[in-house]
Amino acid sequence: MGGQSASDLLHVDLRGRRVLVTGGSRGIAAAIARGCARSGAAIALNHCAEADARAGFPDAGAALVTELQGFGVPAVGLEADLSQSGVAADLGRRALATLGGIDILVLSASVQIHRDILEQTEAEIALQLQLNLVSSIQLLQVLVPPMRQAGWGRIITIGSVQESGPNPELPIYGMTKAAQEHLVRNLAVENARFGITANNIAPGLVQTDRNAFRRRIPGEWESLAANANPMGRAGLPEDIVGAALFLASDAAAFVTGTTIHASGGSQIPWVKRRHAPSPPG
Repeated sequence: MGGQSASDLLHVDLRGRRVLVTGGSRGIAAAIARGCARSGAAIALNHCAEADARAGFPDAGAALVTELQGFGVPAVGLEADLSQSGVAADLGRRALATLGGIDILVLSASVQIHRDILEQTEAEIALQLQLNLVSSIQLLQVLVPPMRQAGWGRIITIGSVQESGPNPELPIYGMTKAAQEHLVRNLAVENARFGITANNIAPGLVQTDRNAFRRRIPGEWESLAANANPMGRAGLPEDIVGAALFLASDAAAFVTGTTIHASGGSQIPWVKRRHAPSPPG
């Protein structure tokens, strides 16, 4: 991006808007939170201290909140483990009370279990359903009514190319992302008359700490990235920000119920072509 932020390139103005980002302390969600803050929005950053510590980043939430405040906008951290029953609704109420309202909801918190479907335990399946779907629904139940009353709102879900492309390593995760994409279309229809849009972003392979295990084996990540999409590279979290800022802005007022594939083209059925020398003549 030539050293420029997505908000600079798009000239997005989110001043006066209040954003809640779930699972926001690391990866794609953290990049989106930065983009919204750069664009002038107040940020409520949901993070799970236990999950951050387990990933090796125990202070990620607090550090990012401090960084966001450096952009001159209100930013608060809201610790909540959305894998626990009933926590999401409480998070929604806390976000409303802290910022005085939520105009833009970015649903990014999720968990992946890399295992064949025949080997996944009941607890692992329940965890993915709770965090990837149920918690989002509970947040929507709290936050959509105030958006309707205000006559304006943006709902942005972070999906995955797994929602349309089966992967034997991620059967339950992919199922939850497909269900989320369907939920977005339903939300779009039911809330259009209230000035609320609902859209989904489906990233492809993006380099985050979530897939750091792939980079521990020499050559595995390079091969995976080279074959992941027609561009032949993995994305970076910043590559997803432009789509999110567009969907959050007034420029996307007529865009709803859709999925933006930020994936380097990996959603397109394609066969990797080996570069061969041009024929003589």
